[in-house]
Amino acid sequence: MDLRYRFFPNCWVRRKIEQKKSSSSILEGDPFVLWQERILYITCVLGVFGGPFALVPSVWWLFLQEGLTHVIILDVALYLFIVVVFLWKGLPLRVKAGSIFFVCYLLGTVLLFNLGPTGAGYIWLLGASILISNLYSLQAAFYSLLCNVAILMFIAGAIAADQLEWARQLEKPLQLWLVLGSNFLLVNSVVSICFALMLKSLRETFQKEKQMRINLEESENRLHAVFDSVESVSIQGYNKERRVVYWNKASEKLYGYRAEEAMGSRLEDLIFSEAMCKDAVADIQAWYENDIAIPAAELELRNKFADTVYVFSSHVMTTDSRGEKIMFCIDIDLSPLKQIEKEKAKYEDQYRQAQKMESIGRLAGGIAHDLNNLLVPVIGYCEILANDACEVDSRAEFLDNIYEAGLKARNLVRQLLVFSRKQPIQMQKVDLAVVVTGFEKFLRRIIQENIQLHIVAEDKAMPINADSNQIEQVLMNLSVNAADAMPSGGRLLVEVRTERINMPRKMIQGDLPVGEYAVLSIQDNGVGMDDETRLNIFEPFFSTKGTEGTGLGLATVYGIIKQHGGNIQVTSVLEEGTVFMVYLPLLDNEEKDVQDVAVDDIESSGQATILLVEDNVHVRALTNEILQNNGYSVLSASNGHDALALIQREGALADLLLTDVIMPEMNGSELYQKVLEVCPELKVMYMSGYTDNVISQHGILDQHVNFINKPFTEKELITKISSVLRCVPQDFA
Repeated sequence: MDLRYRFFPNCWVRRKIEQKKSSSSILEGDPFVLWQERILYITCVLGVFGGPFALVPSVWWLFLQEGLTHVIILDVALYLFIVVVFLWKGLPLRVKAGSIFFVCYLLGTVLLFNLGPTGAGYIWLLGASILISNLYSLQAAFYSLLCNVAILMFIAGAIAADQLEWARQLEKPLQLWLVLGSNFLLVNSVVSICFALMLKSLRETFQKEKQMRINLEESENRLHAVFDSVESVSIQGYNKERRVVYWNKASEKLYGYRAEEAMGSRLEDLIFSEAMCKDAVADIQAWYENDIAIPAAELELRNKFADTVYVFSSHVMTTDSRGEKIMFCIDIDLSPLKQIEKEKAKYEDQYRQAQKMESIGRLAGGIAHDLNNLLVPVIGYCEILANDACEVDSRAEFLDNIYEAGLKARNLVRQLLVFSRKQPIQMQKVDLAVVVTGFEKFLRRIIQENIQLHIVAEDKAMPINADSNQIEQVLMNLSVNAADAMPSGGRLLVEVRTERINMPRKMIQGDLPVGEYAVLSIQDNGVGMDDETRLNIFEPFFSTKGTEGTGLGLATVYGIIKQHGGNIQVTSVLEEGTVFMVYLPLLDNEEKDVQDVAVDDIESSGQATILLVEDNVHVRALTNEILQNNGYSVLSASNGHDALALIQREGALADLLLTDVIMPEMNGSELYQKVLEVCPELKVMYMSGYTDNVISQHGILDQHVNFINKPFTEKELITKISSVLRCVPQDFA
């Protein structure tokens, strides 16, 4: 409550004081001066409305009893003068105060001259002195006291000169007057000086409080300026009703509300989510009412656009320049941290995926060599027996089944190695269109008869650096996947074309850089897939075929494409179909032409001598059988030392060294280096069932090295040997 109204609660006088505005003030804006103005105003109000209660008895007594008509006229005149001063709104404060002091001194002096100590003159003089002490200063109080001394001395002189009627009626009037006057002056001086000192102290207190408020406001302004300059910390101030009283620039940026929008609004209407609104309001009320502090915590708030904002929030309770409690909320934006955590989770997932791939790769590498060595005699002897078997022999069908199972097992091992990126590849320049169209006959054999296969290729060269066998693997896996999506039949469109990518294009995993690409598109009109399936189809062991699928087919495709520097995109609509688009970088036209040498055009060289070095007895025996059946002379050895001894014993009779890569004591590369010392013209071809990282460690895996993967078929082995002996750049890895 305002101090100037404290003594007039809810009354007419208070309303009048509220309405009354002085035309001027001694110190504008000073609460002490406002006090002085109100004291003067209250004095006028009491004089105007209380004056008749004192005037009527005075008139009756003075006129009827004493016959002092001139005093009555003066009383009435002075009362009317006070009424005029009260009603004169434009009259300055100093004039009003001086008029009241004049009335008090004049009336007090007249009453003392006419009535002496029995009248009310003392009261008017004392009241004037007290008012001066209240409205002015200590110095003015001394002047007022001196004025009263002068009046009393003047009257004492009049008594001594026997000029006053009332004094003649008293015994020893001068002595009586001096006693009464001295007591009056003592009381006057004590009261006036005490009032003046008290009001002086009060004025100084007001001045100090005013200066403190000014300093506090300046401090608040400086603090707000600091708050506004801090871009990374959002600070909001709000009162007990949770209405915003401060909103810095960082809060504008974080929550989207300008300060003008936020000021005066409730927090629950701005940043509280529905889930936390009730508890947050209760916590704020508990702090304001019960002094229960709100602990710092991570919160999920919302911005102007209803987006979730993660902040670490702490609170501070303080008071403003008016003494009201204000709670400041200090929010630190956690969005960058949340993004880092999200990226961290992403990288952790990628790391776990890499670990899983590495584990699978190690598993695949560990079993690949043994499986491949086991599959070599299975596939090879099936071929030999099939060639010797009579066409009408019922066992020929059994051999075909065994042979087909062996090839499937070989492909499965290769899929494991490709998907784990352990499969050795030999890259060369091939035409994608030639590879795809040449694979058409095989595709027609593996897909159902109720599926229409259409292969469309641009009539232009599409040179890419690739392993043709692996490209065929991609085409086969995608085609089989498309056929499985059309159990009731449909249309399978395989398209080969070129495309220029002018700006990075989003793929299912990563982006496709700018450049020229050969595009292999496989489109079906099958059942399609939803987005969740589409985004996971390249994950290892992810399958929609239940127990019928291994979950490696599309993972193998993705591994091959990434090995070839390409990428893949998938679009699909449920019940409409799916499109796989494989992008492989085109080679420059200046590079050497693609060598398209058909396998069937290469015949066995015959009469050549081959030094066969293989530590596995079954693989060595089968390979020896195949080579001899195709007209080659064979010198076989189980390890490098035996091979060197054989070379030294037989002389430089071998035309080709066919050696396993990984062998005990001496590997294939070391053997070849030693053999070159004896036979510098000897050619070499390596074979292995190990993964590419193991082969690389032994210095074999290179684009220009003749190499064949185990297990191999008779046709693949003979074709590869023939191409090496004839120096034809062929490769069937």
